Amino acid sequence: MSPTYVGAAWAAVMVRTFVFHFGLVLLPVTAVTLWGRNWRLFLATLPLLGVTLAPTLWEFRPRPTPVVEGESVTVMSVNLLMANKSTTSIIDEIQAVDPDVLLIQEYAWHWHKALQAALSSEYPYIEYVTQEDSFGAAIYARRPFEGKVEPYIPLGSAVQPQMRAVIRIADRPVAFYNIHLLPPWGLESTIEHRAQTADLLDALAEEPLPVVLGGDFNFTENSPHASALARLGLTDAHALGGWGRGTTWPVNSFFRWIPSIRLDHVYLSNSLTCIECQTGVGYGSDHRPVMARIGFVP
Repeated sequence: MSPTYVGAAWAAVMVRTFVFHFGLVLLPVTAVTLWGRNWRLFLATLPLLGVTLAPTLWEFRPRPTPVVEGESVTVMSVNLLMANKSTTSIIDEIQAVDPDVLLIQEYAWHWHKALQAALSSEYPYIEYVTQEDSFGAAIYARRPFEGKVEPYIPLGSAVQPQMRAVIRIADRPVAFYNIHLLPPWGLESTIEHRAQTADLLDALAEEPLPVVLGGDFNFTENSPHASALARLGLTDAHALGGWGRGTTWPVNSFFRWIPSIRLDHVYLSNSLTCIECQTGVGYGSDHRPVMARIGFVP
């Protein structure tokens, strides 16, 4: 891929990622044109406001609660932030949610020690890879894994933990994926992010089991990456059981004052649905966790 093509693709993704923010910037412009009775300019801004803000407003509509067949389980995806040393608050949040399956990103050694001390009796089944960068990962479960957990699904050229485990819901096997894609900050990382996404799509296309796909994807619901998952029949749990924007990043540093975006997701294949989807606090991390109560479609 040429640098020009990658740069153009990156720019297109950024425009779709921050379309809501463009609408917020356009609001005072529209207000000024109305106050100044510049009717032509005012009328010209109205369609742009509709394109940029209407999709977000639509997310606040009332939604019927889906029905599940048999039991429902709670899945929690949490990016701990590897450098976050404030382990107690997030552990308290995890225990308050009481998930059946916990998908963890940025799993460093100090987090492993803290989580094992607090949760090992509640979650006897665990697969993990600790790393002192941003790409350690772990899956904690109350119920046993079926077969061997795959800690390194090959995505792109980077060797990073990308996990797959099989866990039963309503006595049916379900493939749980714990994914953390590289953020597209520059040219090389954008190429790698696209390669990881392409490999993930290939893996999911060949997956024979119902899928729960959770993690930090570093793309939003408006991205072409999310559209590609939708074409495979996967739906964001937030679209089924959530309300509002459901944003997850950023929530610390100076950037917490900027309207956040949704980079963390729980996706479900079409045989599964979500009764309720919420975001948490994630104290000390730069991401909010995502909690989804899921089950099989009747």
